[in-house]
Amino acid sequence: TMGMAVMLDEIINYVQSLQNQVE
Repeated sequence: TMGMAVMLDEIINYVQSLQNQVE
């Protein structure tokens, strides 16, 4: 479960960084 949570957190950070680049 912990590994999955970390993976999801990494994905969220990645997606947010992409959104910041678009703006």
